[in-house]
Amino acid sequence: MADDRNTFSLVGAAAILALVLGFAYGATFNSGCEQIKDAPFGCLEWWFSRYQTLIAMFGAIFVAWLSVQPVLKQLKLSSLQTAVALQQVHADREKRLESWLKPELAALDKLSEDLARGYHEREDDHAVLPHWVWDMYQTVDSTRDRLIQRQNRNLGGSEITAARQNLIDILGRISNCMSDYNGSVYADDPEYDLSDEDKAKIDEAELKARKDLPDRIDEVSVAINKFGEAVATDLRELRMKRRFYDQMLASTDLSGEGME
Repeated sequence: MADDRNTFSLVGAAAILALVLGFAYGATFNSGCEQIKDAPFGCLEWWFSRYQTLIAMFGAIFVAWLSVQPVLKQLKLSSLQTAVALQQVHADREKRLESWLKPELAALDKLSEDLARGYHEREDDHAVLPHWVWDMYQTVDSTRDRLIQRQNRNLGGSEITAARQNLIDILGRISNCMSDYNGSVYADDPEYDLSDEDKAKIDEAELKARKDLPDRIDEVSVAINKFGEAVATDLRELRMKRRFYDQMLASTDLSGEGME
């Protein structure tokens, strides 16, 4: 690095010296071509003296251009190194999303199907439906806990995070709804020793839960679809970025850039 700085300083000094000498040399010629026509180089010498400052300027520009070539090469090399790093980052993130979120989406799609089909098959069987609701309550709660853990680990981009949080909130609402759905079980249990007012509140919450459950199931289905769309969008953007860097690196001779 020190050698590079010395080289740049030397080239810069040479350029400045060329300009100074050019102006000094030009200042020594005050007459025209006629006054030096008998000189060894005749008018050529006069024309050179007349335009030597311009020649010196172009020489300085050429020297400056040569001096910046190593800098430009280093910048190009740095850009390629950055492209390699970003390509690897996007490729790794794409693999993580596929390995972490695709199985999650499959499990969520199954939950959505089980909720919709299970309720539809049992909605008229009031003896079986409460037991199914209780079983699905356990499944919904475990799914929500798993999503919260994933959310805390910041898996995915901002759109995935927002869609996952929305799904967590909606699963919380259907979980409360399913808990209230079988509230009378607790109201009739002498272990809880509830007052008549408490029992009335539980009965009211149960009636509301039985009415709201279909809508809560639909909300879960919509939220899962939005989460899946967010995952697909993030994966699509990652693939586009990764392919861009793939093409960029494929069109560059890395061995010729000192990156072998």
